[in-house]
Amino acid sequence: MKICISEFTFNSFKDTFDEALSEDEILLLNREGKLSQGTGVPEVIFVSYEIMFKMLKDDLYNNNFIRLVDGCKFIQASWAGIESKAAQELIKRCGLYSHGGGIHAITIATYVFAQMLRKVKDIDAHIALQKNKEWRQMTSVGELTDMVLGIAGYGGIGQEVARLGKAFRMEILATKRTPVSSDYLDRLYKPSDLNEMLGLCDFVVDCLPVTNETLGTFSLDKFKVMKPSSMFINVGRGETVIEEDLHTALLSGEIECAALDVTDPEPLDENSPLWNLENCFITPHDSAWGPRAPDRAVEVFLSNLERYKRGEKLHNLA
Repeated sequence: MKICISEFTFNSFKDTFDEALSEDEILLLNREGKLSQGTGVPEVIFVSYEIMFKMLKDDLYNNNFIRLVDGCKFIQASWAGIESKAAQELIKRCGLYSHGGGIHAITIATYVFAQMLRKVKDIDAHIALQKNKEWRQMTSVGELTDMVLGIAGYGGIGQEVARLGKAFRMEILATKRTPVSSDYLDRLYKPSDLNEMLGLCDFVVDCLPVTNETLGTFSLDKFKVMKPSSMFINVGRGETVIEEDLHTALLSGEIECAALDVTDPEPLDENSPLWNLENCFITPHDSAWGPRAPDRAVEVFLSNLERYKRGEKLHNLA
């Protein structure tokens, strides 16, 4: 079986690939998006991180790579979601496409709790005190115990957020289109019942993908049913939030604060009023990154490859 991997990824995980792919023909991809080892059309392609980034930033590389993958049978991507132009182009040209959902769950969930703890421990206020060399003890909430965490979109990231929430002794609510059994959930809601869930939450985490149904989900009417003391965290997609409405909600006190790792557009327009709000914490869509992310991507690829060889259904099929 002809399996295509970038030179950089292959060299980074050479021992792993040599063992796992000992009976396969390995085709290597160079920095121009062309084969540097092997010939012909690969049957399987692993779209690792450097391929993904080059596709997005280098038109020549992208065009060369797209021609190479045309007609392949299985592509394993490293990024979650399939709404991007690059992902859609790959999906059109292969038989099976698996996205990287869940690969980044641990790092993104860590970001979510960093922001939640930032709020309950008054981290920003303590930073300000230190800058002023002021010793003044604060009586913040201090802990997450028994607080209610609501997760919109209970996929891989949402499940990891819920797992950590239970470790902090929180009550966990979530929405999902299809029923799911989970040891970390106290209650599951249908997406149509989102308002009912929002009214109960101290923290709301947006993990929604972009679909026709989720565009603009978080509008002013949603923020109005949330607690005035609540925090909204978006690690899903910027397009699921009407940011003008979020700005209004943050100014008017409909919610207390927000943390955004994704925006619409990206980068966030420098004229966006969200930049200037002290109760809106903006990060540049980097919550997914961590040094173990490439390792997890390789693990997902090799696991799905074994399923593909056995004729079994793949995980994360588009």
